[in-house]
Amino acid sequence: MDENFISNLPKCFVQNTLGMYGEAGEKWLIDLPQIVKEIAGNWSLKVENFFPNLSYNFVAPCVYASGDEVVLKIGFPEENSLISNEARALEIFGGNGAVKLLQSDEKLCALLLEKAVPGEGLRKLCQRDDAAANQIAIDIMRRLWREPPENQDFPTLESWIKGFEKAENSSFPAQTVKKAQSYFDELLDLSKNKFVLHGDLHHANILSATREPFLAIDPKGIVGDIGYEISVFLNNPRGWILTQPDVRKILRRRVEKFSEAFEIEPRDLRRWAFAEAVLSAWWTFEDNGTGWKKLARLRRALGNINL
Repeated sequence: MDENFISNLPKCFVQNTLGMYGEAGEKWLIDLPQIVKEIAGNWSLKVENFFPNLSYNFVAPCVYASGDEVVLKIGFPEENSLISNEARALEIFGGNGAVKLLQSDEKLCALLLEKAVPGEGLRKLCQRDDAAANQIAIDIMRRLWREPPENQDFPTLESWIKGFEKAENSSFPAQTVKKAQSYFDELLDLSKNKFVLHGDLHHANILSATREPFLAIDPKGIVGDIGYEISVFLNNPRGWILTQPDVRKILRRRVEKFSEAFEIEPRDLRRWAFAEAVLSAWWTFEDNGTGWKKLARLRRALGNINL
């Protein structure tokens, strides 16, 4: 690995780390080359240059001593880190529908993961054949979801939704939050079964592979209703779906497909999708205050397909 790689890290990754962790984040970035070197020695890895689209974690392709291609993922070491949560989720999934967890180091907040090869996400496929992309996601969901283990300590969907409380003292549209919160409350009251969910199962997190035709990556690991998991996929990929003139038609077809596959009332699925779009917009607002307004078109489209 290039010894000057820190100066070449993506600006977004550096800014996110400093913004979230301040001086501790700066120190971690300075120490990162040594951390990578230590892990490489412990796990007999040849670490290649990192992936160019880093955002919140350091991720790099590697080669095992055996010659197998793998992926190294390192997060900022903190209590209840997302990396630790990801490790627990991958252990429960057990390689069924998701990449395998090969090694983990809780102290260094590091994971060694199976590499999905060729690793193309569903974004391009959905632009050519949205129905085919939807079916792949349905198959992955059926393989992933598990009953929560006893004494599990995964975050719950309810804890994520509580993040709306912070919106009360912000300039984020209060009526939109109120409507989304009411949908979440109604849907959670109707919820009969809760599962360990991926938590962020969109098109970029389902990759083409060889062990299975497609595998999920980057699970957040939450316990909640499957309607939320489906809604994340319905509302993605954001950058593409928000530019489509027939966005309502696309959403209607998706709702019909997933409603039939999982025996969920279309009206309920549309409400899940609306509420998820608002929650996602709030998170974007909370992170940097910009870009969240783009999701207004998605909310309007969902609001116009007979909620």
